[in-house]
Amino acid sequence: MPTQRSRANDRGEGSRLPLLEATLRLAGERGYVGTTMARITQATGLPASSVYWHFGSKDQLIAEAVAHGFEVWREHATPWATMDASLPRPARLRAQLDTIVLGTDERLDYWRMGLLLALETGPAVGAAPRERFLGIRRVALERLEEWWAAALEADEGLAAGSEAGRQHAARLARLTLAALDGMFVARLAGPTEDVAETLMLLATGLDAVAHQLATGGVPAPVPTARRTPPAPAPDSRDSRLRLLRAAGEVAAQSGYEGASIARICQQAGLPASSLYWHFTDKDDLLGAVVEHSYAEWYAEQPAWDPPASDGSWPDDLRSHLSVSLGSLVEQPIFLRLGYLLLLLRREDPPAARARFMEVRQHARHATNEWFASASPAFADIAAPASIALMALSDGLFFSNQLDTPTWDPAVYGDLVTRLLEAAVTPARQA
Repeated sequence: MPTQRSRANDRGEGSRLPLLEATLRLAGERGYVGTTMARITQATGLPASSVYWHFGSKDQLIAEAVAHGFEVWREHATPWATMDASLPRPARLRAQLDTIVLGTDERLDYWRMGLLLALETGPAVGAAPRERFLGIRRVALERLEEWWAAALEADEGLAAGSEAGRQHAARLARLTLAALDGMFVARLAGPTEDVAETLMLLATGLDAVAHQLATGGVPAPVPTARRTPPAPAPDSRDSRLRLLRAAGEVAAQSGYEGASIARICQQAGLPASSLYWHFTDKDDLLGAVVEHSYAEWYAEQPAWDPPASDGSWPDDLRSHLSVSLGSLVEQPIFLRLGYLLLLLRREDPPAARARFMEVRQHARHATNEWFASASPAFADIAAPASIALMALSDGLFFSNQLDTPTWDPAVYGDLVTRLLEAAVTPARQA
């Protein structure tokens, strides 16, 4: 005889899905630390007993919510392996980039949470959700590697099982995933009027990089020196700088919600009155952290000087990226905190988010002007090119936080340069 189910069992099973969906939504709004059991029960109207009926802890619940979000997305996604092989490779890449990047926001909550987990790494953040997302990401990279290996064999004659085939497929998979992560962040930052053209440039560039790898390998990068020496350590007696440093450290560990004024002051070894002497509130302080960190980072980068008119701009860009991409490995705090603020989906976004948007706009304006002066081929696509460059930089930052092994800044600086160089070839020929 079939086992009879009690009403309690039925109610328990019926509450599991609402719990997963509410948790994923809250985690996207509040981050790991801010997603408390109290908020979950309030959002669902379910008692705590219903939560613990299914999940032993918040850590397990968020992990299962990330996995659930991925499964919902995968039900509507087009697998790379099913793409029409009769289409040219750039068209297949463009179609896949469009499908993923321009997908429904609600189906990408697992992605948002996964990137947040790349940033919230303090002791208050449980390991299970990060491990679950890392497992999803490893599968994604494996599928991308398989697709690229098959494409290189079919289009370039490079045997998928050869050492070169595996190595190049792995590099292309990493670069493709960086483009996807970066464009996901770009959509959150907006505006989105240049997204379609940016995706076209990325598809064209990825295709050209694949051909370059298959036929010519990876040339040696051009080394360059930092423009200025690193800034000296702040004077420990300066209370404002101590607060900036402490706020950055606390937010990098526990996210926006976890960076309370009490914890920041404890980290700085200063009373709350000192914080309010310098800053209006926590948001004002975190905005100042973004600005201060960006100013220090930017001072160490090569200047975006106008390139020579002899067509050597790829060499200039390669030299610039060998420094700027290399500096991302150091995890500058303005990026860690800025991404945290950008990824949170809030109806009332923290005011510090606007400060990070100003920083991004400053960087984008500098690269816009540089591309516009680099070559006539960039005349009409300087904006999409600068978005593509920023997206790849953003994506490689997250890759360095999440993926093993980490990427080589010199190698990927060269690949990003070649991607952008190839992307403007059709415009140059026209």
